[in-house]
Amino acid sequence: MDIIFAFALLPSIIRAQNDSSSLRSIYDGLSPELDPPDYIIHDPSKIITLGGKQLIAVTGKAPGDGYDCGLETWWRPVDGGQAWQPGQCLFRSKPSWVAEESPENDGAYWAPELDLKDGVLTLIYSVAEWESATLNTCVGVARAVGNIEDDFPIQLKFEDQGHALTCINGADYSEERSAIDPSVFWGFGAQQGRLYLVTGGGYIIGTELDPITYDQIDGVWFDADGSDWSQLARGPIEENQQHEWVEAPYVHPNPETGYYYLFVNWYACCRGVDSTYEIAVGRSRDPMGPYVDENGKDLLDGGGTVFLDAGEGDEAYIIGPGHTGFWRDDEGNDIFTFHYYDGNREGNSWIGEKRVVWNQEGWPVVDDGVSLNDGFPYIGNNIDSSSVPGYPCGLTILMLSLIVAWI
Repeated sequence: MDIIFAFALLPSIIRAQNDSSSLRSIYDGLSPELDPPDYIIHDPSKIITLGGKQLIAVTGKAPGDGYDCGLETWWRPVDGGQAWQPGQCLFRSKPSWVAEESPENDGAYWAPELDLKDGVLTLIYSVAEWESATLNTCVGVARAVGNIEDDFPIQLKFEDQGHALTCINGADYSEERSAIDPSVFWGFGAQQGRLYLVTGGGYIIGTELDPITYDQIDGVWFDADGSDWSQLARGPIEENQQHEWVEAPYVHPNPETGYYYLFVNWYACCRGVDSTYEIAVGRSRDPMGPYVDENGKDLLDGGGTVFLDAGEGDEAYIIGPGHTGFWRDDEGNDIFTFHYYDGNREGNSWIGEKRVVWNQEGWPVVDDGVSLNDGFPYIGNNIDSSSVPGYPCGLTILMLSLIVAWI
């Protein structure tokens, strides 16, 4: 099947834009003004905590009419129940390698991941040109430079690595493959100190990275016929014996159970309230698989245990959850993060969180007894936007609509 992403941009009239990398300054330059209820967070990275504050990076919105952020960051204080706030506009100047490897990319980058290790903050992101005949997709790497502790979370300066970690030309394959939605994780036990990447759409693939440069450990790009990369998962098998779409891989290493857990997204994102995304999981003793579900079925053969799908009851507004992340709170609880399409906001996306416990068999289970989701914070009876520190009247945003057509 072919996938075509169409990006719709609202509003289309934009005033003169401040050159600052402040995301708020970008939003303040939009006209007509839109209120905070129109905020959108899509494809959030895992949460990074430093100095009492937390940071995520998210997909950039469609460029045009003055909006030129490749990616965005958002932040919040760790305590106090305060809402996610706009952080920085990243990649206003595009890395030079993108024009060579993905020349028809529109300037918006996708599904970033953040990794903080030994005081170094690394950003991993994907670049795509879905409307191109070649369907080139790539993974890029950038690092925060300067004093991270002083600059965190809203004055960070990222420097791109200057080349792609890997690219996939979709025209090289008869089946759909792409290098999107990258995520990295560190090994434990026998793999302690080793760094790994998972990425992909159509097929989920993985490889080991150099722990300093974040390049593939032998400098080798993905090749389906090569041995430097592993194929880890495909989508579920439907009645026609074809695999459904799969993307957004995330591996959570759990030394306490002795397993690596691969979370993936099945079905369709980006259709607002019509999105059918759900999250499935498998596990492996080895970071590069094979990953199997609760029934022992390999995820590469269509296996996968459904971990989270659309909400019910008080959480019926949570539609199409996807794009997994994990963080651990001060009490040692594992917190699972995801985005969802908000049924109370015409399908605009936002970030949700749930506490996860591990059952006797060592599988992750959502703790339904603990609610971390109060809905979108800027409307209704939730957090009053006027109480958010630094909130200015008339703050506006660029709206994102991602439409996926399956052919």
